[in-house]
Amino acid sequence: MSGAKPAPRGLGALAAGSGAHPLLRAVGGVLGILETIVPGTLFILIYALSGVTQGLPWLALGVSVAASIAFTLIRVFRRESVLQAIVGLVGVALSAAIAIFTNRAEGFSVWGIVTNASYGLAIIISLVVRWPLVGLVIGLYRQDKGAWRKDRVSFRLYMWTTVMWLGMFVIRLAVEVPLFLAASRATGAENATLNQALLTAKLALGLPLYIPVLAATWLIVRGLFREKASDDSENGVS
Repeated sequence: MSGAKPAPRGLGALAAGSGAHPLLRAVGGVLGILETIVPGTLFILIYALSGVTQGLPWLALGVSVAASIAFTLIRVFRRESVLQAIVGLVGVALSAAIAIFTNRAEGFSVWGIVTNASYGLAIIISLVVRWPLVGLVIGLYRQDKGAWRKDRVSFRLYMWTTVMWLGMFVIRLAVEVPLFLAASRATGAENATLNQALLTAKLALGLPLYIPVLAATWLIVRGLFREKASDDSENGVS
């Protein structure tokens, strides 16, 4: 593997401002998109086609984990950072482990729900203490030592963009948690149908929701940086 420092992803990629388009870089490029959607999609398709109504969908679990392992190996063979692939693999492996431990197919969705709830809680805390997470992440990458908090416009924009990210996690939880609870109470064919709905919702509210929120953040942050650069230029700041 290359000893180069892994490229930033997510909000960090928006602040880095070099190399490939920041939005594509933020999701890990084309391979990063595939790493995110393929394991879950394979799980849903195999689960639906296999017609499992009792017990665990072992084939779906195995193929999903195998797909994550394959993406990790691709990163290794291409001598790229495997951090993103490993994170994805750990997530899929944990999801499968929870399903096996609980002996319930809906256990595959537990880790995703916990992750979204954790991110949502972290964002709420950041808003309450008035260190909005978007500003904190971008400020760290730009190494401005919290100067953005002293600027009224920057602070307000980072607060509202952070609220937008909170909305994304709230939407996910509002859809997925009721489906999970319903699936956990159901058995047989009803349980299988609810699990398919839950996993489909998980995919639909994954990248298709994440990318628009990321794009909106990028447009807002880019506009802010350009405005600041224009003001500095007019004031003769180098």
